[in-house]
This record gives sequence, structure tokens and C-alpha cells, in this order.
Amino acid sequence: MNSSQPLPRSLPFHSKEGKNVKFIAFWSKKVNAFVNKIYDSATYAHATHHDLLVNFINKEYLGGAGKINHKKRVKGSTHDDLTTSSEVIEFKFHSNALESLTIVLKNMRQIFERNDYIYFSYFRERGQKDKDKTKIIKTRNCMFYLIVVIIPKKVKSLNLKVLLNEIIKEEMEFTKEVSLKSGVDLDEEELYAVGNMIKVRKLEQALEEKDKALEEKDKALEEKDKALEEKERELQRLKSQSKAKKVN
Repeated sequence: MNSSQPLPRSLPFHSKEGKNVKFIAFWSKKVNAFVNKIYDSATYAHATHHDLLVNFINKEYLGGAGKINHKKRVKGSTHDDLTTSSEVIEFKFHSNALESLTIVLKNMRQIFERNDYIYFSYFRERGQKDKDKTKIIKTRNCMFYLIVVIIPKKVKSLNLKVLLNEIIKEEMEFTKEVSLKSGVDLDEEELYAVGNMIKVRKLEQALEEKDKALEEKDKALEEKDKALEEKERELQRLKSQSKAKKVN
């Protein structure tokens, strides 16, 4: 993955320094292409999606400077996710935004024994702010947003509850900034947390197939109605001809 000369660093589309952590966000075509890689993997395996994420961040944020060690996937291994010349980073890739952050922070002292940073990451998806929150704005180029919370080693001595509440509050403000910067209409749209992407994709495909089947059924019924109307018109024509013959 790494080369002798690091790739030019691609800065995030938006970043913000919080009190104790940093937030970065990516969206638009690069993230959509990344999401398609997850879809194309056609697997529920978290490790596969996790490794795609590590490669994406290494390329787009760290300029390819990181060295990935896949031995971390070996049971009992303590190898780290990504190592640069000055940093050792452990990645966490979760669904549903910050819901899993509490579990990660409870283990942060152990994590920071061998890491300088935790990169806690998740997706948000652009959707309509209406009763049907599953409705997605598919015409946009920035439908998906990758958000990463960069947590440095210095926070390990902080009170867990205070730190968690601080991150949640700052993440809400950051997400609003990202929404405004990317052109979201906050009166009608919102960035929703994304669940298991493969399951959601398969559900969407099932719904699309169901809609297509219903459309085909409606089309068949319309054609049947047209045929019946045509038969009715033909019957009326024959009746009119029969009456005309009787009169003559």
C-alpha cells in the first residue's frame, strides 16, 4: 500500500477542532465510489468494510503515508491498524453514528497502550425530512457522508461521561456545519445515521423489485382494461349494425 514517496495529501472537505477531539468529513463522488465498493463486496463481513475504510482514509487523508498491518485480524494479535512515521492509529468503523462510541471509550485506556489515536468513523446519508425517513435524495452527488472522529491519546485521563457528552454535543454542531457547507436544505433535508449498509442495500433492492412487479401488474391490468373497453366498443358497434338492419 505504502510507497517510498507519500501520495499528495487530499484534505477533507470539512474539518473542525473540538475541545479534545477533531472531526473530519468527506462527501460527494469519492465517498459514493467508496460506498459502492462496500456494496460490491456483497458481504456482511465487518473486517472487509473496515479494511476498505482504512485504505480510503490512508489515501485521502494521510496521503498514503500509513502502513497497514493485516495481522490485526489474527486472533490474539495486538498489531495496529495503521502506522505512520510518527503515529499509530486504531480504526473503529460503526453503524448508526455515535451509538457505539461509549463501548470504544470504555476501552480507550487499553487501546492507547499501543496507539496514539483512535479514528472512530461512520456514515450519514442525505434524506428527506418527512414522515418517510427512508426516502433518499438519489439525484444528489453527495448522498453519503463519511465522518471520522479523531480521538488523541491525551483524552485517556479524562472523565468518560464528560468526554462522551462533549463529543456528542460537538458532533451535532459539526454535522450541521457539514450539512450547510454541502448545500443541504435544513428545512427539508437531514443527514441520517446509516445502519448495516449491505442489509439496507438488499432491502432497497427488494423494495425496488417489489415496486417493479407492482408496476408490471398495473400495466397488465391497464392493458386488460383497454382490451375489455375495445370489446365493449365492438359489441356496441355490432348491436348498432343489427338494429340498422332490422329497421331497413
